[in-house]
Amino acid sequence: MKPSPDTRHSRPATPSPAAQCPIDHAAAERAARALPGPVRRAVFLGVGSLSVSAGIIGIVVPLWPTTCFLLLAAWCFARSSPRAERWLYENRLFGRYLAAYRERGVISTRVRRGATIFLWSAILVSAVFAAGQLWLVALLLLIAALVTAHLYSLPGEG
Repeated sequence: MKPSPDTRHSRPATPSPAAQCPIDHAAAERAARALPGPVRRAVFLGVGSLSVSAGIIGIVVPLWPTTCFLLLAAWCFARSSPRAERWLYENRLFGRYLAAYRERGVISTRVRRGATIFLWSAILVSAVFAAGQLWLVALLLLIAALVTAHLYSLPGEG
């Protein structure tokens, strides 16, 4: 397929979230198929539930990942419990955000701004408590800057 002659104004294609994921999904599927049906369902439901818990922790603990745990939970629930998967995507706290990230690989401006404000607030409070240790304050500020850069490197939406 030949590119169009005028591509100066077109946006480069954003890789899908699945293309960015380091997990070998085919190998995970093969391993899961080796388990008997009821055991497989219970394992997926358990891992999905633990992943939701870890994701919720990530909402309030800076630098603890949220999205990867919620995506793992969605993957597990899709293989074990349609009811749990529906709950996850209809959840008022993170359902819309999770669906937008999974389907289009985007993060809303509101979520990005809120995450950045919460991150920097928590880092600055931590830096105040670590004021006597300059290396620790510098490390906290560096981490916050890198996480902020990552948040703003993700494609945005409205």
